[in-house]
Amino acid sequence: MRVFITLAVLMLAACANTAMHTVNADGADRDNRHRAELRVELASAYYAEGQYTTALKEVDTALAIDPTLAGAHGLRGLVLMQVGQDKQAERSLREALRLSPDNPDWQNNMGWFVCQRQSAKAAMPYFLQALSNKTYSSPQKALLNAGLCSLQDHDVVNAESYFLRALQFEPNLVLARVKLAKIYFERGELAQARRHIVVAIQSEKVVVEDLMMAIHIERKLGDRAAEKSLVSKLKRLYPDSPKAAVYFGGEIDE
Repeated sequence: MRVFITLAVLMLAACANTAMHTVNADGADRDNRHRAELRVELASAYYAEGQYTTALKEVDTALAIDPTLAGAHGLRGLVLMQVGQDKQAERSLREALRLSPDNPDWQNNMGWFVCQRQSAKAAMPYFLQALSNKTYSSPQKALLNAGLCSLQDHDVVNAESYFLRALQFEPNLVLARVKLAKIYFERGELAQARRHIVVAIQSEKVVVEDLMMAIHIERKLGDRAAEKSLVSKLKRLYPDSPKAAVYFGGEIDE
């Protein structure tokens, strides 16, 4: 009986030590994942500000902590794409998809890379796969990119459809509004063009090209008061713009 009890105690102790080791390992893994995720958040902020060198440094630190973090690989791919290191960018984007194949964000990012560096047709399956995911929290991103790639492939009909669908999720999506305004302007559907460009130019950060398009639309519609107001806004926001100089003298191209 004593031998049995002793062996049982030793076995229990061994099991306890194994369980404790597992708990400690799991705790360390969680801690590493959290530290890596914090680095990715910091890298994302630098990426958004256009500080790509610093962003890459932070994301590489994250991967050194946790090489299995799909988000770090995905962000690394986007950063490398911005600095023209396409081969490395593609490897990182594909690694993100390998680690998290059903993630619609990585599918969208891969699609955008393929659209920009290879072909629009080859990119579309990635966007469609992202959009098929019912848990995708920001489908307007994939819809916008699908629209832009469709335009790149001279497929205006599908581009229009994608942009309109994107606006269902984010009505103030400026780039979708601008692209739709241009599509309708070129078709001669001026009221539709105006409807979209008016939303796009509400921000004080509006770019000169969008303001100039709005002026052209009002000119075509014959609304001189609206045209004059937009020229004044153009002069206020972009007084030194060579593109806008022609409007400052009251000359509006037909």
